[in-house]
Amino acid sequence: MNGMPSWLPAILTGVILSEFGSAGDLRAAPSAAPAAEVEALITDLGDPDYAVRETASGKLAALGMKAADALLTAAETSPDLEVALRARWLAESLPLVVEGDAEEAARLLQGFAGRRFADRVTAMHRLLRLDDDAGIEPLARIVQLERTAAGSRIAAALLVREWQPDDPHWPRVARRIVASLGTSRRPAARFLQAVIAYSTAATAATAAAAVDEAVAAAATMALGQGEADEPVGLSEGEAVGISRTGRIFRRHLAWLLARSGRLEEALAEARGIIQAAGEEADPDEQLAAELEWFASHGLPEAVDLVADKLAGPDLSPLVAYAAALAWQNRNEPDAAARAAALADAAEQRLDEAGGLTERLTTAMLLTRWGAREWGLREYRKILDDPEANPSQRALAAILCSEFLHEQRQDADAAAVLASILEPDAAVMERVLTQLERDPRAVRSRMLFFQASAEADPAARRRLLEESLQTYAKDVDALIALYRLADNTPAQQAEAAARVARAAAGIEAEIAALPWESSGKNEYAWLVANTEGDLVKATRFSRQSLEESFNNASYLDTLAHCHAAAGNLERAIRTQWIAVKTEPHSLLLRLNYERFLARAAATAADSAP
Repeated sequence: MNGMPSWLPAILTGVILSEFGSAGDLRAAPSAAPAAEVEALITDLGDPDYAVRETASGKLAALGMKAADALLTAAETSPDLEVALRARWLAESLPLVVEGDAEEAARLLQGFAGRRFADRVTAMHRLLRLDDDAGIEPLARIVQLERTAAGSRIAAALLVREWQPDDPHWPRVARRIVASLGTSRRPAARFLQAVIAYSTAATAATAAAAVDEAVAAAATMALGQGEADEPVGLSEGEAVGISRTGRIFRRHLAWLLARSGRLEEALAEARGIIQAAGEEADPDEQLAAELEWFASHGLPEAVDLVADKLAGPDLSPLVAYAAALAWQNRNEPDAAARAAALADAAEQRLDEAGGLTERLTTAMLLTRWGAREWGLREYRKILDDPEANPSQRALAAILCSEFLHEQRQDADAAAVLASILEPDAAVMERVLTQLERDPRAVRSRMLFFQASAEADPAARRRLLEESLQTYAKDVDALIALYRLADNTPAQQAEAAARVARAAAGIEAEIAALPWESSGKNEYAWLVANTEGDLVKATRFSRQSLEESFNNASYLDTLAHCHAAAGNLERAIRTQWIAVKTEPHSLLLRLNYERFLARAAATAADSAP
């Protein structure tokens, strides 16, 4: 037995199908073959008689996906080497590519089983972000057929992480997963099925059954106890990646428990995650990340589990701020203010001990967490500190100005950059050069922010011209100049010529440094928002995401490429992923709303 009633899998599958429609609405998933028949055939794989072994192999091969789970179990657990080897060979012979797979998905799956573990994981990431969710079903297939339990768990974790209660696209994604995963009972598949069942449950009883199944699946995976089948020969980074896969399951289990009102169980799971964070190479940063995740996912009570940390003499500012965020989300502003004060005091101790580096890291994370006021306070501490060295002030100004621009506060963003550029331009030019920042680009950015805040059309044009005279490749300034509403035909032609020259220059840099993703993103952003080779721009945008599949800025660019090509459905879906990745980004959400509005207007125009 697998630790749950034998009838529960059927109920969970029924819940999912009742939400999405009849089973006939889904791509047909293979039904399981009679268990006794499959088990007998697997036993025959180790028979002393060669003919019996071959006959059993042939029959199991004919059963195909119907025998997949049993074959993988035998391959992983059978004490008979002949059975394990033959089961492994049969399981790895099952096709990952099926009729109807998108061309790009089929390419990523070609020769999948024979690749290094790290390369298989890279393919999984790319499948997750194929256009039109075309890689979701193949990724679910990997959950069922990946030859290692670790690989199956990574594929399942990628799909589990896609679930969000307010995601309007999740039902379609879940439907694709169900169509491909079928009735697989691998532990990671069970957890994924439980999440889908919970997300589609129509009654409290079926939701509770789904959470029970998630608990049982998590117990089967022995989360937090390491990987029993961790592949050999992994780099340190790859091994860490596998261990963090378990964290995804544990976080989501705690989330499900909290949403179901099972607070004590949720906190017990959170306690295990927090204890594991203390064993990481960067325990304070990881602990803060866990607290922030719980605070933003309905379990701010997890802050009670770090009371000893908050009272300790070596309190990390990040941990204190994450605790403040949790108290804030518990609607306890006094406790939040006290924790934020503790964070500031801890920062001051670190400042005295060795500079402002820790404060800069804290500011960056706070703004990402949506703690806007605290993040700006940290930046200001650096910018206003007479003891801060020029490099620290320069980095703080650049990062702070970009955050303010993202918040639509362009006048303040420009003022922050002016505070480092105006007092002593020669010194700052040397500092920026040492930081590998082009001083012309930073000054151009300041002028672009000033232009964005300017209400007078003539003044805006003058500032944009000055920005581009300072640095002709400022992509945002080029886009803004191209889009000026009062352009004459001659001015529009000149703006288009500037765009073409800049695009050619960026393309030359891409050719010289093909492994750099930032240039590809820049080219795509420029063309998608002006004019040019949109096919090439979209290709570059996709390539930029290959090494950073969840980069919100790059996803935003790809969404704009889709919108420029007239595919608003793809634009909306891609932009939503960017919003999920950076939920506190005002610009990303505004772009999502713009795409929705454009799609609604297009639909209205085409209505009879």
